[in-house]
Amino acid sequence: MKAAIVLTFVFLGVLALPSLHDVYAAIPLAAAAVSANVEPIFLSVAAAAESLATSRSEIYQRIARGELDAVKDGARTKITYESVKRVAAALPKADVKLYVRRAQAPAAGR
Repeated sequence: MKAAIVLTFVFLGVLALPSLHDVYAAIPLAAAAVSANVEPIFLSVAAAAESLATSRSEIYQRIARGELDAVKDGARTKITYESVKRVAAALPKADVKLYVRRAQAPAAGR
């Protein structure tokens, strides 16, 4: 709708500048776009579990085995993002077999 208004004003020869409300409304969107491209340093246990599609208890087991690097920040346990990427890259490739239905045997007595 706003684009149509701006185009109408431009068509009529009037330059329509965005209002301050529009500019301030766009700032969080721009900030989100920039932050979306920045890799985090740490992940929470829950976020690491979600990233690796596993449970929180499995994350703690991997920390105990030394597979994931973790630090303590007060009471919180934070897992390094690099170690999560390393564990994900080390997972074996899935070996999926294509299921082919066998031809059914003819029914007895027919």
